[in-house]
Amino acid sequence: MGPTLLDKFKTIKALGFNCVELLPVDLDNDIEDIKKWLDETGLQVTSVHAKPTEEIVKKMAALGGKAVIWASTPFCSKEEAIEVAHELDDMAAMAEPYGIKIGYHNHSQEFYFDQGKCLLEHLLDNSTKCFSQLDCGWAMNGGMYPPYFIRKYKNRILSIHVKENSKVVGPGPRPASRHDDQPDPAAAFANVKEMSVEERQKILDGFNQANAANAQRFQVQCKMGAPESNMDWKEIKKALDEQDFDAFWIVEREGFYDEHDKCIAEDCAWLKENL
Repeated sequence: MGPTLLDKFKTIKALGFNCVELLPVDLDNDIEDIKKWLDETGLQVTSVHAKPTEEIVKKMAALGGKAVIWASTPFCSKEEAIEVAHELDDMAAMAEPYGIKIGYHNHSQEFYFDQGKCLLEHLLDNSTKCFSQLDCGWAMNGGMYPPYFIRKYKNRILSIHVKENSKVVGPGPRPASRHDDQPDPAAAFANVKEMSVEERQKILDGFNQANAANAQRFQVQCKMGAPESNMDWKEIKKALDEQDFDAFWIVEREGFYDEHDKCIAEDCAWLKENL
């Protein structure tokens, strides 16, 4: 809905990054074009945030990516976590011949406790093939200390999302059930290429209004290394270094302490300088 993918790649590289995680809409571009743009900017694709399908997996393999990360799905109990775990294992079995791993990305609600463990623990305990992309900011916000979780699930942390956090809020109320009717968040973008600029702007205005209504949720995000931060990035790195493989780090922000690009650039610079 905004800049072209090549423009995004150029900006990401200029802000100091050497890799990128895609969104499903990015894969609407021709794969050969994406490869050309990656070569032009010197970036590598690590992964895509999408529900794993064979079509998505094939595209990620063609781009030299590592993983398809399911960016959250509703589940509210141990039993439903086990259902999701088995579905992820089926997806992972499908992706194995392509050399692509399947991961699950958390927000704060996956740290809701049921039958003695949080939902994300139930998921990983009942999966043999799925990896975790641990969003460290949402984990801490939800009440889970990231280094503990990383060590508990050693060699299961494929990636982390880097997000600063300044307050433990908790996982919130019982999450939605996966068996409830759920709106499809991608539906709004289904025909975006055929829409007029005015129609696209209307969608964007709606998202901005929704984000404004939930602004307090993102006010826990602060500057990397700020005094109010409760994130121990050095201990997180130490825990990840104990694994038998390197996890990849993805900076993700839903809220910004300053102008968007400045915030992202400073996040990258702080990580390079301090870790």
